[in-house]
Amino acid sequence: MKILFSLLPILIALLAGYAIGRLLPTQFRKPLLHSIAPLVWVLLFLIGFEFGEVILSASSIGIVMKAALVFAVCTTVFPCLLILMLKSSRQSLPAKARQPFRLSYIWPPLKECLIALVMVGLGGVLYLLQERILGGALALPSSGAMLLLLILLVGIDLTHVKLNVQWLSWSILAVPLFVVLGSLVGGAMAAWITGESLRVSLALASGFGWFTLSSVMIGDALGQVYGTMALMTDLLRELLAIMVLYALGRHQPQVGIGSAGATALDSTLPIIKQACSPDAVPLALVSGLLLTLLAPVFITIMMPGT
Repeated sequence: MKILFSLLPILIALLAGYAIGRLLPTQFRKPLLHSIAPLVWVLLFLIGFEFGEVILSASSIGIVMKAALVFAVCTTVFPCLLILMLKSSRQSLPAKARQPFRLSYIWPPLKECLIALVMVGLGGVLYLLQERILGGALALPSSGAMLLLLILLVGIDLTHVKLNVQWLSWSILAVPLFVVLGSLVGGAMAAWITGESLRVSLALASGFGWFTLSSVMIGDALGQVYGTMALMTDLLRELLAIMVLYALGRHQPQVGIGSAGATALDSTLPIIKQACSPDAVPLALVSGLLLTLLAPVFITIMMPGT
């Protein structure tokens, strides 16, 4: 029951967004969806402001970055290894299915990661100014409220995903399933390496790349240090996914899409189209959609005290 109440605001926002998206005409949906990117930047700025004490501490951020790197590597490698067990993942796509490499495909997600870091840093700077000059007088909206607004917009965006029976085959559903299992195994391995508690580690592993969600949920429950760690873990997972997609996407599309986690639905989708072939798009959409829906559930379940 406690888990249900924790998830209730997110579920309401997601379902409300989906209902709004079904009712709104296309010409009204598009402007709302175009606002997602700038709102993500605002959310990251608020996260940087709220986590400013950790971000501006050289000793704390060093520890956080080391742990986040371990978690990102473990939660990327283990899902990829599990997905390699799929017979279908060993089937190569024909060479002609892969488009030529273009910098224009890799730049957008890289730019997103850079902007994310810059916005977090700017939020940290504002925190410093408030503490040393403004005397704590500045009032900003909470990151939790901004997250719910973004989840509502994600619900609207989900109305564009058109599923059919062919997309719900075992070879497609196995990819998000193995991402979940592999992430949890990777989180347990990271717990052993870093000495972090198992429950905290499993919660950190359950963001599946959705850094704005994981950082806010974990930060609210466990504090600024873990919120920052969740943010950096999932940002690093996205960067690792870009490398995996270009290295393995041509011959192992399921592995590449699995490494992208929840971002296969949005930020890494252009790279999936380019590195894997258009045939991989249904798999990316289904996997990204399911992991987007599962991330808040697993973060809540794995959180200590639930």
